[in-house]
Amino acid sequence: MQKNHHLKELNLSELNARAELLKQLCLSLDPYNPLSQEDRDELDKLGFKEIDDPFRLTNALILSMEDTLEEIQQRSKLQ
Repeated sequence: MQKNHHLKELNLSELNARAELLKQLCLSLDPYNPLSQEDRDELDKLGFKEIDDPFRLTNALILSMEDTLEEIQQRSKLQ
C-alpha cells in the first residue's frame, strides 16, 4: 500500500479526488464477498496489494483514508 510520503507528491485536487474515491470504496465494498475486477483495479491503482484478506483490506482502507484526510487538513492550514 502507498505510504504517507507518497501523499506529499499529490496536489490538493488529487488528494481530494483520492479521498472521494476511498470514501466510495469504503461505502460500496464488502471485503467479505468476492471483489469485482473493477474494484480490484481501483484498489491496485491506489496502491493496495493485500486485497484478498478482508481484515487487512478493511484496515488498510481506513488507514489510507485517515492519512489522506490528515494530509488535506495539513495543506488546508497552510493556505
